[in-house]
Amino acid sequence: MLAIPLDNEFDASISELFGQAPYFGLLNLDDGELTVVKNEVMGEGPKSANFLRSFGVDSAVYYHMGEGVYNSFVDNKMDVYTTEHTKMSLNEIHEKYLKKKLSKVDNSNYKEKLDPGNGGACQCGCEG
Repeated sequence: MLAIPLDNEFDASISELFGQAPYFGLLNLDDGELTVVKNEVMGEGPKSANFLRSFGVDSAVYYHMGEGVYNSFVDNKMDVYTTEHTKMSLNEIHEKYLKKKLSKVDNSNYKEKLDPGNGGACQCGCEG
């Protein structure tokens, strides 16, 4: 299952700030079914991996994400993908994932791919 940050529960496109998103879309990659959940750890980005794991999520996609949030996903052995600062619809994300066209973030590229947004200032305090 792929977690996608959303600005509201009816949104059809990715939110720009992962840890500040009030909702997550949980996309079942097998059948395309989307379940929306309220982000109970909003503003506490590094806690989002554990929160999402409790719903069976094993991967996430972001527009902006800081290193502390990313590290929490790595610690939970979850995959992380980026839209490369491209606002995408949920359908576009699903299609790109299935075609292996979403950029995967890993130890070899995370320094270049991560960007917490807000002019580079993480708002959750995870990066000091």
